[in-house]
Amino acid sequence: MSTITLLSVDRDLAERLSSALEGRVPVNMVQALEPEIIATPTVIVLDRSALPPERSLGSAITTVAAQAGGRPIVLASEERSTEIVLQAIRAGASDVLARSINEAEAAETLSRLLNGALVERGRAAPFTILLGSDVEATAVLATDLAIQRSQAGGNHLLVDCTMPTSIAESYLDVQVGYGIATAIADIDRLDGTLLTNSLARHEGTGLMLLTLDGGTGQEPAGIAANDVTRLVRLLRANFDEVTLCAGSLRHQGLLRELIRSADRIELLCSQSIRELGLARRLLEKLELDATMSERIRLLVWDHDPRVLLDGQRVAQALGLTRSMAVPVDHVRLRNALNAGTPLSAAGATPYVDAVRRVAGLPPAQRSPVELQVDRLKAFAGRIGIGR
Repeated sequence: MSTITLLSVDRDLAERLSSALEGRVPVNMVQALEPEIIATPTVIVLDRSALPPERSLGSAITTVAAQAGGRPIVLASEERSTEIVLQAIRAGASDVLARSINEAEAAETLSRLLNGALVERGRAAPFTILLGSDVEATAVLATDLAIQRSQAGGNHLLVDCTMPTSIAESYLDVQVGYGIATAIADIDRLDGTLLTNSLARHEGTGLMLLTLDGGTGQEPAGIAANDVTRLVRLLRANFDEVTLCAGSLRHQGLLRELIRSADRIELLCSQSIRELGLARRLLEKLELDATMSERIRLLVWDHDPRVLLDGQRVAQALGLTRSMAVPVDHVRLRNALNAGTPLSAAGATPYVDAVRRVAGLPPAQRSPVELQVDRLKAFAGRIGIGR
């Protein structure tokens, strides 16, 4: 968790800082910087009135900067003349605040610096990106994958970039009112508390959802690629894990940056010549180097072992070395989409087992009756019943 470290003995100043941040960030008042203080993301606020009269401002800030380990320093001063501000900045301070604390100014400054410290010094959560020409299938699998990871523990976020509306929003049956454009507008004050209060949450699993359209049904305007990558870095600093469905994103530079920063890259493709061609064109447009291509895993959507174009052939055609099969029961899937009840939350099935394998989790536990039903379905499939 990020904090404010106040070098002062003035409790009123500490309370004013806490009030400016609406209690979202702890304000710890200390007289000296200890190693454990700077071991976590923090912004150091130096109270000028706490300095001895004979101590120069420049030397005090320089001393604190030497101990701060790169953490941002803000000077709280009654006087904010040009001379004082320049002296503080030259000595190593990031900004100067009025000691009386203008709450709006303090909140903007400290939140911006806290977010920077969190991204630069905090732990980046695991980040998975899913790509695919079939936008619906990609969003469904991204949602089910995120659900399984969320149920395994931790605070998990799904970012769905499908348009014109979010497929994940419909699949989870949640109401979204906060989107990527709003999050980017809020980025300087974005933190765990604001995200928790603003993002849609799936009650059954605890999964949080951020969408591209933000519930408006319209593509946001005026968003630059570097805004999105900056937002993703901040989201990774505030969540235990982030899954992103690339969905309708087509900006090649943005996709390359997201892929470069991802821990896991999944590419969906069915056993279809048409989908194979679309997947090949997507990879060609991205112009990925060999190192990045080696990190991509093929997920064979709607896998059927009787189709001659198997996963190995698809992977070879795409120049990929790893693949995994994901069987799909289309009737169950359509019912789940229409009802807003994700398959991952409905119990153990071959599809859920495949999703759990993709997520690196063991198979879901089945009852004896469920095991017998699975065996009968597998046998029926082998002899062609129900096809």
